[in-house]
Amino acid sequence: MNIKLEKLTSIYHENTPFEHLALNNITTEFKEGVYYGIIGHTGSGKSTMIQNLNGLLLPSYGEVHVGDITLKRKTKQRIIHQTKKRVGMVFQFPEHQLFEESVIKDVMFGPKNIGMDEEEAREKAEHYLKLLNIDEALFDTPPFDISGGQMRKVAIAGILAMEPEVLILDEPTAGLDPLSHIETMQLFQKIQSDMGITVILVTHDMNDVYEYTDEVKLLNQGNLIRSGRTEKILTDSELLRNYDLEVPDIVRLTYDLEQKGVTFHKIPKNKEEFIELYTKWRDDHAE
Repeated sequence: MNIKLEKLTSIYHENTPFEHLALNNITTEFKEGVYYGIIGHTGSGKSTMIQNLNGLLLPSYGEVHVGDITLKRKTKQRIIHQTKKRVGMVFQFPEHQLFEESVIKDVMFGPKNIGMDEEEAREKAEHYLKLLNIDEALFDTPPFDISGGQMRKVAIAGILAMEPEVLILDEPTAGLDPLSHIETMQLFQKIQSDMGITVILVTHDMNDVYEYTDEVKLLNQGNLIRSGRTEKILTDSELLRNYDLEVPDIVRLTYDLEQKGVTFHKIPKNKEEFIELYTKWRDDHAE
């Protein structure tokens, strides 16, 4: 399922003294099965864009096409509800949305809310809890009695159990320690690969965007500045500096080494690839 934005404009507090143009006439597309990053400085329109993708916000002008569903300024609630079945969103600190008396019931809530019966909802819940490595012994435990990292996984399982065709991640590693950060990003990579779904990542962490995404959309002051392959956009140091964005660590290190005569045939995508390329260069230049 593709998502297409056609001349999408979002205005907050329209026709008031507090009017603010958040998105300005944006036309772009999110294709099925691709891992996207949405980047831009604070206030660029990232959050507004993703909220338009599943009906949390409706366009002020223009349209959003979610598969065969069209979201417009006055779309009815039943249409929005259909959209939310297809586009799942993991907010910052998703564990704050847990509320049921047990882990399994919390994960079942979403599937039941979109029409699954008790048996099917439990089946989905158990499947995705196990996928996220939540021990079966915890299924009947109150979610507030497990660790913070496990709570976040339970919240994510609740979204996956609805089996969305598109998964939106809004700063998904906020508040996590470095190890949990890595584990969470690798988890989403595995989900994207195994389920073949579209993933849209919103984050300020350029290292995550560079390592995990396939394509990037760069926003600034509500305008779509650039859209294309991650490697092309995030290795353009001048472009990133112009919009106050950090150059990914691997890219910066590679460019620094080039100044010292250490050159690779390509810019590595992650730490493992960097080590491999550097080792090869060192062996090729050994005395």
